[in-house]
Formats: sequence, structure tokens, C-alpha cells
Amino acid sequence: ALFYSSSSSSSSLYHKISRRTMALTNSTTSHHYKAHSAADSYEEAYFYSPGAYMERLVTLTSHRLQLGSASSNNSSIRRLLDIGGGTGNFSQALVDHDNKNDNNLEAIVVDPFLVKDNNNNDDDKVKFVKEPAEAFLKPPRQQDWWRTADYHQILLKEIVHHLKSEDRIPIFQRMQQEVSSLQLRPDSSNSSSSAPPSILIMTRPQVDIDYPLWDAARQVWKDNQPSAEDLCDELDQAGFVDITTTVETYPCQILLSRWQSMVRQRFWSTFSNFTNDELSEACSLIAKEHAVDGDGNLNFEDRLVCISARTKA
Repeated sequence: ALFYSSSSSSSSLYHKISRRTMALTNSTTSHHYKAHSAADSYEEAYFYSPGAYMERLVTLTSHRLQLGSASSNNSSIRRLLDIGGGTGNFSQALVDHDNKNDNNLEAIVVDPFLVKDNNNNDDDKVKFVKEPAEAFLKPPRQQDWWRTADYHQILLKEIVHHLKSEDRIPIFQRMQQEVSSLQLRPDSSNSSSSAPPSILIMTRPQVDIDYPLWDAARQVWKDNQPSAEDLCDELDQAGFVDITTTVETYPCQILLSRWQSMVRQRFWSTFSNFTNDELSEACSLIAKEHAVDGDGNLNFEDRLVCISARTKA
């Protein structure tokens, strides 16, 4: 079982939209998704399943994007690009969470491992586009409606470490050039006096992590995870301003057996670097090196790095 039971209401919240089957490509990243090609296995992992953790993450994202703030823009729609958003369940949760306000939020999930986006309806609050983040290395094409129509904010949640280091600045530059800026209305009651951010990167620390891993996995993690300092510098070089970084922590608890199962299923790309035998050996090592409580639970701290920035007005 997960640490936090999920109520029936939260469960329905995350299953409102029909699932999009993930398709595989021959890219390096596809190794990570191979075990999750049915999409549902992602929703079974602790960090991606309905429950207290996900509800907290939705609230945190909404707060950091200032989705509850009144803003002035040239459209009645406030449009969010969710880059690498997978099944779209998180985007749907954001839309459901924040459309109780007057922002009329829409989300466009942009992900390379989806079926083609020919099942979108005009009135869908969450739409899907089968494209990689690397699409921003080139100017928008005529058929790229999701880029040529105004979009006002960009979310990169747990995706930035999949981008090649040499691609990140060009991708950020194109995003900075394309995203429409938002300004608070003079009569806004929002507690923040600043305009909402144009981009929010949610990732994890490069070194200071508390997850029940083993030495080889920590090294793979470090080698593939860009530091917060590097990401801030790259956003600055790309032309973004008002760059802000925070580290958000959250106490986690999970059965050792559940964690071991998630590791074997390679729920994080870090584990795609290990064979089945190596992961089995690692799971035994985790059991030896990480203490459990009387109920057989591992206890650790989840740490999320949140980096927000604005486009130049």
C-alpha cells in the first residue's frame, strides 16, 4: 500500500480524462518508458498516483505558477504548456484545481510518447500534442497550432534532466521568445505584487537527495541531473528575468517492498542504466542499508527544486 490512502474523490479526479497510450521511439529516453508503455504503470508509482503527495504537488504547482491570480492578457484563456506531461492526469488536476477561479485555465500536454493528437476537441480543457521538447530547437511550423496560438506559461515537471545539456539554452531561448507575458490587473487581490512566472521548472537536487538508493544509482543520478545553478544560468542566458529558486521538502513513507518493486520497474530513468540482475542485487542492498519502521516502511524526505522565471516584458 502507499503511505497515504487515496480517497474516492481524489481517485476520480486523476482519472477523469481518457488515457493516451504511450508509443515508443528509438531514442535513449525510450528505455525509461519501455516498462510504462501502457501508461497505467506510471500512475501506480508513489510519486505519480492519486493521494496526499499528488494533491500537495498540484497545490504547490498552482501556487508557484500563481494560477489563482487575476491577470490581464489579450485572450480570455490562460493557456499552459505542460512539457513532457505524459498521460495528462497532472494537467487535468491543475485545471480542475484552478478553474474555480476566473482564469479559464487550459493546458496543452506536449509529449513525444503519445498517440497522435487527432482526438482533441475544441472544448477540451486538456489537449494533447505528440511532440518532444526538442521541437523548440526550430521555429514553429504552420501545423504547430500549440505554439502559434498564445500560450502564457510553461511547465517542465521532472523532464529537464532528459534534455541534452547543449540543447537546453536554445530550447529556453525559443520558449522565452514565444511565450506571452502575463500582468496582474490593478484590482487583483492576489497577495503577490509581481506578475506570474512564464516558466516553472520542477526537478530534483543533483546531490543533496534523501531517497533510498545505493552508491552506483546516486552516481548515475548525479551524472544525469543538472544542478539548480546550471539551470538558472541557462535561463539567464536564454533571456529570462526574475529567476527564483526554492527547494520544497515533503516527508515520505512507503513500504520497503513497494519501493523495491518500483525500482525493479524502473519508475525513474536513473534505474534504466542497470540490468535486471543489478536491480535485484540493489534491492537487497537497499533492505540492508536503509532502516524500516515497525510497519516495514521506509521513511525519507522528497526534495523538489522549483525554478521560476519571467519573459522580458
